[in-house]
Amino acid sequence: MYSTTLGTTTTPTETPYDHAPFSSEGAVRFGPFILYPRQHLLLKHGEPVSLGSRALDLLIAMAARPGELLEKSELIACAWPKVIVEECNLRAQIVALRRVLSEDETGFEYIVTVPGRGYRFVAHTEPYATGSEPSMAERLPSLPSLITRPLGRDTVLQRLAEQLQQTRLVSLVGPGGIGKSTVALALGNQLAGEMAYATCFVDLSEIDEDSRIPHALAEALGLQASSDPLREVVQHLQQRRQLLILDNCEQALDGTALVVETLLKWTPDCAILATSREPLRTAGEQIERLLPLQLPAACEHPNAEQALGYPAIELFVERVQASDTAFTLNDGNVADVINICRKLDGIPLDIEIAATRVSAFGLGPLAELLDGEFRLQMEGRRTAPPRHRSLRATLDWSYQTLAPAEQAMLRLVAIFNGTFTLNAVRALVEGDAMLPGDPLPLIESLVDKSLLIAHRDDTLKYYQMPKSERLYALEKLDQTGSTQRLVARHAAYALGVVKKAASQLDAVVPEAWKNLYGAESDTIRSALTWACSTDGNQSLGLELTLAALGLGPYRDRSSSPRVEPPAAQQPLRQQVR
Repeated sequence: MYSTTLGTTTTPTETPYDHAPFSSEGAVRFGPFILYPRQHLLLKHGEPVSLGSRALDLLIAMAARPGELLEKSELIACAWPKVIVEECNLRAQIVALRRVLSEDETGFEYIVTVPGRGYRFVAHTEPYATGSEPSMAERLPSLPSLITRPLGRDTVLQRLAEQLQQTRLVSLVGPGGIGKSTVALALGNQLAGEMAYATCFVDLSEIDEDSRIPHALAEALGLQASSDPLREVVQHLQQRRQLLILDNCEQALDGTALVVETLLKWTPDCAILATSREPLRTAGEQIERLLPLQLPAACEHPNAEQALGYPAIELFVERVQASDTAFTLNDGNVADVINICRKLDGIPLDIEIAATRVSAFGLGPLAELLDGEFRLQMEGRRTAPPRHRSLRATLDWSYQTLAPAEQAMLRLVAIFNGTFTLNAVRALVEGDAMLPGDPLPLIESLVDKSLLIAHRDDTLKYYQMPKSERLYALEKLDQTGSTQRLVARHAAYALGVVKKAASQLDAVVPEAWKNLYGAESDTIRSALTWACSTDGNQSLGLELTLAALGLGPYRDRSSSPRVEPPAAQQPLRQQVR
């Protein structure tokens, strides 16, 4: 972690959690003070003492060897490892340390200067009887403990811990229900014993006004109310090495970004982990996108034992067994479990909510129910935050924070069943009064907000909407009465793509042909499905079918997309899902 003190800068590989030079982790007492080396904490009469991080490093080094002479070079190496600094920096820190220690009412001089050589710590020290851990009353507010373990997140937790050693701001980004809060809490509990003070957790999910953010942060830190809470927070954190976890920042993103930037500027030893649906977009931000839990690939058919090696399957089975202890995963039901988890896109919240329905419906019927409105109606834990009590509540919470143009774009791209390209979006947007201009900024915004997934192959970028979000957006689209008009426009675009693709079969090399049209295969399939359905356009369906059959000579070439006419004719509401 980068930190600056008195004009010096530590190396990027350095972290305030691991360079304390004290050889013993036990707490020691001297005079009215108690020093906790492992927590990098000094108490006086049970209250935390405001002391700079370098000065604390020097105190820990000297208190470990009371009465001994510590050379200047040795002390500099302790407080500024791997950095060359002038002796004046050491003297400045010793002055600051003496100032704090001299506030002892006895007037005792704890540190003696040996001219030209170094310093001695001359106080009598003794082990603190209660051990090396400060009591809860002596520590700053801590964070909630985890009730359930975050399955499949070990790699992410390790990477986040490493990132917090390299940078002071990491944003954990992902859609609702992906498990951002759980991962953040797991990391906070993992690092709590390594921080100078207890990690501070601030839930911003109920804060939708920028002005309330400093008040929430001050309250979480245990500070008294004031007219300028941000100033109080900055002053409080300037002398502390502390990790702040700011959870659910998206409700007041602009205000959170301003507060975070202020803290980064004025509290050099404070690290911040923010969770949000989208990045803060502030200076010094490192973004970590939290992905769904791993699932077997479509081409894989693992047995029960192998399937449990995938975190999504393990989570589903664990949650089913929590409500039905007789349930076991076996080779007979593993395919149904994998099918359910695939339909849920590996999203932890979706998996947890669906798993509790197995005892009522069984695996096969539950998989069918997930294709309809029941998926959004399923309720989760009664004690969960309101936004996590059902999938609909989670999506309502996300949808309401979108601007009107973003909502309109989300409804429009719900037409696409599978992947789609920016060209396809432009074709649908053309002539739409709600979405004038280039749709690229809105697509980019929905990707940032984790409502669309961006994919990239060698030459082309394409997009996809997770199934729960798509089902929800289709409902919103139906409420506008625009569904049939958009689907017809979608099918007309698909027909143009098929005709152009067929005309270039012999003119374009296979790899280039694939790059041009492979990403449109889902668009063509879903257009064929609608056109041939009872709600569709039969003549357009026939024309699409004949054009698609014209691609037949290309099907045996492995580089081409495979486009088949629909096997069944179903109404739109079933087909598009």
